[in-house]
This record gives sequence, structure tokens and C-alpha cells, in this order.
Amino acid sequence: MTRALPFVLYLFLMGLHVVVLSGVTAIYTAQINLAALLVLAVAVYKSELVATWFGFAVGLVLASGSPDLVGWHVLWLAGLGLAAYHARERLNLDSLYARLLLIVGGVFLHNILILLTNGGVDFWYQLTAIALPGAVYTALPAWLFFLIKEGRITITKIKALF
Repeated sequence: MTRALPFVLYLFLMGLHVVVLSGVTAIYTAQINLAALLVLAVAVYKSELVATWFGFAVGLVLASGSPDLVGWHVLWLAGLGLAAYHARERLNLDSLYARLLLIVGGVFLHNILILLTNGGVDFWYQLTAIALPGAVYTALPAWLFFLIKEGRITITKIKALF
């Protein structure tokens, strides 16, 4: 049970973000894609099976508001977790910038897949106005997460500033 607790908390955070925080954290058309960020972060640090199943679960939580798209969201996020895991295995992701590039690329790909699934009037406009700024905006919390995970930002360093 204790091994599954972080994943349940991630799913709770995902649901909270979808229901309450997505509009609050948005800047114009750029929104944090927390679903892709969580799946990619789990894929960077966990095994293939865990990344795929977690992508499946996040897809269910993400699409709970639109039941007609549940299958697509589950497919996209499970595939994203699987692809990110295999990219991690094949590439050297020791650098912070390499992990950030994986996150930005994965979030951008997920945003493109969501645009194609939802169908839009002008795909190229939505690509430049929604998908690309959303991927860049999602990189900011990912960057903070990786800095905290590596120990570059700690409580003692923050207290030393003030």
C-alpha cells in the first residue's frame, strides 16, 4: 500500500488540477499540461510497466469530464509513458537540460495529439497559440521539480537567501 500512495496522490493532484486549478494557472492560452508532465516524470524515474499503467490511470482521470474521449486520452498517455521510458533507456538523461528537453518534447507531442483528437478549425493557429506555449509553460514546473529532485534547491539554500 505504501508503494502505491505516491501514485494515488499524483492522481488526486491531477483530478484537482483538472477540476479546480487549470483555469487559475493558465496564462492567456498557455496551460500547464499536468497530465503529460506527471506521466513523463514517472517514466523518467520508474520502470516501463509502472510508466505505462500510470499513463493509463492518468488518462482515465483526465478524460473523466469527457467520456467520449476516454479511450483516446488513455491511449495517448499510456503511449507517452511507454515512449518516454524507452527514450530514457536509449538516451543519456543525466543532464537536467536533457530531461527538460524530453519533457518539453513529450508535452508538445501530447498537446498536438489532443488538438488532433478534439479537432479544431485552424490546426496551425492552435499549434502556435496553444500547443507550443503550453509546452514551454509546462517546462517551468518541470524545471523546478528537477532542481528540487537533484538537490540544487533546498530549504537551507532558500533560508540563506533571506
